[in-house]
Amino acid sequence: MHAIDSYLSANRAWYLDRAAHITPDLRNPAHVWARFALAILSAHTNFTYATKALAYAVTCKGNATRRRIKRFGITPDRADYLNALPGGRDILSLIRHDDESWDAHRARIRDTVPGLGYIKASFAVALLDPLQADIACLDTHMQGVYLAVPQAFRYTKSLPLYRTVEAKIRTVGQRHGVSTFLAQWAIWDHARGKREDHNIFPEG
Repeated sequence: MHAIDSYLSANRAWYLDRAAHITPDLRNPAHVWARFALAILSAHTNFTYATKALAYAVTCKGNATRRRIKRFGITPDRADYLNALPGGRDILSLIRHDDESWDAHRARIRDTVPGLGYIKASFAVALLDPLQADIACLDTHMQGVYLAVPQAFRYTKSLPLYRTVEAKIRTVGQRHGVSTFLAQWAIWDHARGKREDHNIFPEG
């Protein structure tokens, strides 16, 4: 991993700045809602499509239609999942509790938010606190960096492998004094050869 170490050393300040920029105000329901919405929309689709759909989702919060969501190249059932998200201050019940571990928070989100499996629950949790999140979102792209064959990670028996890869990313983060999620962000950018600033949220 010498290449990623060199890359992260050279770009650490940029990633810390970008992560700070997208960090939401966890007292603001709109900020929290947008993070969960993006996690839902980004499942099984192109990330560019998901970010375009996010703008629509925010403007019609709670009233997304299957027809409009489909126009963004996203499966229509995502509209149902968006509309099922808690409204108003109720969405704040989904942020991490003070005594809750990152892994426990991820499991709670996976089990209680329709449309979020283990991978995208990881993404949602990480987006709520990108500077500190001690978890990684091992989507197909990240799996391509670490695994010979992509995994579904849908079942309990596959989770030890997820955590094994996550631990490798955590080690990279620890070497550079950044969160596991920020290390994952940098690793994927390095693998694809360009930086993504994730400046996609309405308040940005």
